[in-house]
Amino acid sequence: MNRFVFMVASLAIAAFLNGCGSKASSADAPPDFKAVAGDSSVVITWTAAPDVEYWIFYARGSTVTSTNWLSIGGAAITNVTSPHTIGGLVNGTTYSFTMNGRKNGGPGGTGAATQVLTPRLSGATWVVNAPLGTARLNGAGATAVTSTAVGAGGVIYSLPVGGTIATQTNPSAPANLNTVLNGGLGFAAVGNAGTVIFTSDALTWTTKTSNTVADLYALASPGTGAFTAYGAAGTLISSADGSTWITGTSGTTKNLYGAIYGGARYVAVGAEGTIITSTDGTTWQTIATATARDLRTVAFGALVTTTGTTTTTTNQFVALGAAGTLLTSTDGLTWTLQPPISTSTINAAVYGGQFVAVGTNGAIYTSADGLTWQSQVSGTTNELTAITRTATGYIAVGAAGTYLTSQ
Repeated sequence: MNRFVFMVASLAIAAFLNGCGSKASSADAPPDFKAVAGDSSVVITWTAAPDVEYWIFYARGSTVTSTNWLSIGGAAITNVTSPHTIGGLVNGTTYSFTMNGRKNGGPGGTGAATQVLTPRLSGATWVVNAPLGTARLNGAGATAVTSTAVGAGGVIYSLPVGGTIATQTNPSAPANLNTVLNGGLGFAAVGNAGTVIFTSDALTWTTKTSNTVADLYALASPGTGAFTAYGAAGTLISSADGSTWITGTSGTTKNLYGAIYGGARYVAVGAEGTIITSTDGTTWQTIATATARDLRTVAFGALVTTTGTTTTTTNQFVALGAAGTLLTSTDGLTWTLQPPISTSTINAAVYGGQFVAVGTNGAIYTSADGLTWQSQVSGTTNELTAITRTATGYIAVGAAGTYLTSQ
């Protein structure tokens, strides 16, 4: 009897597997397969057919196919969904891309027509997009797949890469939100009257107890999930996880408008040339500077230069503010006043392969080294208040819902 049951079970399993095998097949490549070059990246989009699994193939050079990718040193990415961003590419290097499909584990079908692209540094060419509402946007942050903008009245915009724009208003935080930052495990946003909100998924936000009623203007994070927030009259609060916040002592009573973590150091800047720094986020040192002008933002970049076979990395901090004021430092401790980069006030700056700064009158400036800056055409005269590096380039936002992109 047991032998009979075993035989029946075996036959049933074999029939099931044979049935599955009969359903396995190749599938056509999507006819709208498209690859678009970004900064150190390429974004691939297509319209998926039901029950089809798609694979992407890419390699350096212009000749990749779905059959030769391995032999020419390329790579395959399996079971992908649209849009898909491929990062870590080398700017100025040519790559080629294709895609095929299969059903139920079957063989891949014929590859899509190979597309050849060259990623390049972004920040010089900007597109003015439809405004994100009418409220003033004060902050922007990003992960590899999502960008977020926040602003007046607690408005929040989520901007999925390649997707539609989803608008969320956070009813529990009607106060102005002044900045937002991805801390590695989620976004924190801070604003007026001590407002702090947090999300782990960029969709559902929760109001947190900040233990302050001071206006908060800036955030910094080492990328481990921890944050420090800075604000009016030297207010400083910190959190290990974005949820529980404690007050700290900054050592200054000046408003703090901008902050960064880089080179294993926190740096915050503010009114009347104020700069404070810390290696642990707890004990702060006030730095003497050669300016009394307000500093609105600070950015950090690890600049890589190659001469022959020798590669050198140099840390560079830049602090910018009123009337284009510029200070630079390689260690966050000793700062040098440089010639102003502009007559416009610079509100925000970020490093993502180069420094990009934005400010009043639609001003945008870029710099490879933090010392020499070039003015770029933004396409708007609206004030730009914030900028963030995305997986493919930059997003800048500002007054009246202004929303710019550079890829």
